[in-house]
Amino acid sequence: MDVKSRLGALIFASIIVMSVVFRYAQEPYSTEHIVSSLFDKFDVQSTQIGATDPVISIDVYDKNDIPEVEKYLKANLTKDDLEHYEIEVFSRWS
Repeated sequence: MDVKSRLGALIFASIIVMSVVFRYAQEPYSTEHIVSSLFDKFDVQSTQIGATDPVISIDVYDKNDIPEVEKYLKANLTKDDLEHYEIEVFSRWS
């Protein structure tokens, strides 16, 4: 095997290893993770994912945040989650 072939094989193997590591280093998708991330992005009082009835309930402090929270959930939840769960975003404060 000449130097170019060894270098090519080494680069190819490195790319394979890096892509495998990158794939497994990513956080797996979960509905709970997406819903709990609302606390970091919006002024949310509480969240609940229904165990017996398929409803995701989000209580926000400011009613003006309701459209943004709905938009965020529609953009980040999977199509299956959006079909399975009814999404309720409301505000008891305003």
